[in-house]
Amino acid sequence: MINLFGNICADNFFDNPYQIINISKKVKLEKTKSISGYRSKNIGDINKNLFDYVNKKIINYIYPGSKGIDFSASTFFQKSDADENDGWVHADNSIITGVIYLTPEGTSGTSIFDAKEEFNLPQPLSKHDYFENKEKYTQEEKKLIYNEKLNNNNHFIKTINYSGKFNRMVAFDSKTYHAAEVCNKERLIIITFINFLNTNVYPVTFKALK
Repeated sequence: MINLFGNICADNFFDNPYQIINISKKVKLEKTKSISGYRSKNIGDINKNLFDYVNKKIINYIYPGSKGIDFSASTFFQKSDADENDGWVHADNSIITGVIYLTPEGTSGTSIFDAKEEFNLPQPLSKHDYFENKEKYTQEEKKLIYNEKLNNNNHFIKTINYSGKFNRMVAFDSKTYHAAEVCNKERLIIITFINFLNTNVYPVTFKALK
């Protein structure tokens, strides 16, 4: 698989991250089928200035000095529960995925993976029903989901891990296989999926951290 963008890791993303946390506390979060936890509505519909700031800043890490950036994105506050059935390796249906860690004491990070066989990948559909309805699952059923996650993740090899340092941002090509590391307590992040991007400069090649 060829990635259009290199991985980026940048600390101290916000000048005042606690201000962002305070904004998140005023935002309604709802259960999502994407992870074991909750997401807000698109931040673009809640706080357009914050939405533009986050996405344009991420884009400028990839295209330094960009002017007249044209983009679309889905950007959310996200709180994850401590749940061993989370952390499925997957790829996203967007161009760039960005994560900003907003748990002050630090939290679980994000790992990057390679597929062992690009032609033999699982389709883990049951996780979405679990995330939406996990309160209805028995312990035995939860164990089956856990085993399915292990089977899914066994198709991949971890190559990079970014720790969830407070106010750190990581961004990568959305087609890169990745997973959130399972957290042991509530995990607050901003996650963005940039779906369309047009700038006036060419992309810069970055080397992944070892």
